[in-house]
Amino acid sequence: LSLLILTGTLFAQANNIFTINPSVYSAGAGNVGIADSNVRNVFHNPAFSGLGESHQEVSYVKWLPNLTDDMGYQNIQYNSPMGISVELFYFDYGTQTQADQGGIIIGDFDSHSYRIGMGYGMEVKDWLIGGRLNLYNHSFIEDIDVDMNYGIDLGAHKKFGNTSVGVVLKDLGGETKFLDQSTTLPMSLGIGVKQSMGNFNLMSDIKVYEDWNSIGLGGEYLIGDIANIRLGYYSEAEFEVDYITLGGGIDTDIVDISIAYLYNTDSFFNETLMISFGFDL
Repeated sequence: LSLLILTGTLFAQANNIFTINPSVYSAGAGNVGIADSNVRNVFHNPAFSGLGESHQEVSYVKWLPNLTDDMGYQNIQYNSPMGISVELFYFDYGTQTQADQGGIIIGDFDSHSYRIGMGYGMEVKDWLIGGRLNLYNHSFIEDIDVDMNYGIDLGAHKKFGNTSVGVVLKDLGGETKFLDQSTTLPMSLGIGVKQSMGNFNLMSDIKVYEDWNSIGLGGEYLIGDIANIRLGYYSEAEFEVDYITLGGGIDTDIVDISIAYLYNTDSFFNETLMISFGFDL
């Protein structure tokens, strides 16, 4: 019974795992990416699949390192020049302890969640538009099934001179069911703005969920065509989550590396280091 209670608690929060930004590139700038037209930001806006660029990327992050040493996620992303994108996001909750009703430890169990995303984007009269179908699943305990769920993302992007605007509707979908519980995906409406001034870019994203909101602010300085330095701030006020982000990267014609660091000494997210490797083949 105690294991089922703990698993039910995990299930109640699990869909929120899928709001985590897997893009290390944008994480360094306050998790901002709705209006920043880059194939690395397809998670933020599926319209960027329509940029027509080939890009493959692998990232790994140890999540909440101040709380645990075995929780994290991996993300694999593929973008084709034909406007097609594919993503696999895998979140490992690590090993968790099983105890009986008296608090006596009787064993361990592992749990994980994953998302498979398939998207398409194209250009229509100076607009980039796109959509993505996401399949979600969770595994918390053997011999107890969690129904697979689906979500749809729709996005658009347009550039007006030095100003870019993006709009995205994320996770329109059904219910995930586990035993006698059910939960919906955290659907959100997001709006992003990017202002370019030579080698410097200012960006902001606002996302509105049913019960909470998030805001990201970021800046980027481009060092020629091969490197960038990024700084930002991210906040979820309802959950008392906020942190400063630092990042940067090197981008050659074939290989690129992005690094991001989340910092707030009063936050669980303090000292979270993120890294990704990309290939343009």
